[in-house]
Amino acid sequence: MIIVRFTSGLGNQMFQYNLYSLLRKKYPGTQVKADISWFYTNDEHHGFELCRIFEGVNGSDFFLDKATTKEIFNVSGQVPTPFSGPFAKTVKYLLGPVNRKLRESGRPGRCGITLDQFEKKFDYDTVVNIDPEKNHYIFGFFIEEAYYRDRMSILKNELVFPEMTGECAALAAKMEETESVSVHVRRGDYLSNTYAGRFLCLDRSYYEPAVNIIRQKMRDPKFFIFSEDADFVEKEFAWLSDKTIVNINSGNDSYRDMQLMTKCKANIIANSTFSQWASILNENSDHITIYPAQYMSDEDTEERTLSGWIRVPGGSR
Repeated sequence: MIIVRFTSGLGNQMFQYNLYSLLRKKYPGTQVKADISWFYTNDEHHGFELCRIFEGVNGSDFFLDKATTKEIFNVSGQVPTPFSGPFAKTVKYLLGPVNRKLRESGRPGRCGITLDQFEKKFDYDTVVNIDPEKNHYIFGFFIEEAYYRDRMSILKNELVFPEMTGECAALAAKMEETESVSVHVRRGDYLSNTYAGRFLCLDRSYYEPAVNIIRQKMRDPKFFIFSEDADFVEKEFAWLSDKTIVNINSGNDSYRDMQLMTKCKANIIANSTFSQWASILNENSDHITIYPAQYMSDEDTEERTLSGWIRVPGGSR
């Protein structure tokens, strides 16, 4: 059995789903399951969103087989929090000493890839070329291009958004009728104590060169800016003409921003998996993607080889 652990926000969940889907197709005779127990005690962003958004959409090939508590224990050698709700964090705390003893006893489960080994960064070939006769518990983010580069048509059939209505549908129609360009500005959690100093908050030194490239390649671009900080965008993007600030989606509907970005003829993405997925799933075959050369404060991002993707340096405040 292979179990892929799911964590974090929607963009990261989608990258983890891609690995899950890849392994299911590569090893059809092996059970591949999803461990979503992390979300029982973590409420980052909007929780586990994949099934709520993508499951049951007409014409979609989305499928997620969730691992049971027993299966997670048998494969990982750790006892997961078995349920969500008001007592989940207490149960996780009580299980802490149990799981520590299990690790100290050397019982890693029946894993081909153990928890300790996956604290290291494994490359694509190591992760996907595993022995399907063994059990594997795999966790990480798997955002490198190698994981999705040859699977984009598959992903567009599996990660299908529900139909839009109302304001979203009207805005999508406007994007389809114009030389639309999405601009994603991520701030919010990047300014929090958790992420401050790790992730960059990209500023004009990135967005202005990105816009200039778009103006060279598109005759009459119209810019649609997506951000959780509309007041900041209103002030900091005063230099940008032909813009619309999109602030109609929030809470459980926040994913609609990603869906709207897929309608645009070009995407200026942030150092964020959220807008990166908007470009991966973009419905326009010849769309342009501008992406930042640096995501983290201490390292550069991987250079993309996808057609139409242009890497732009930039900075932050």
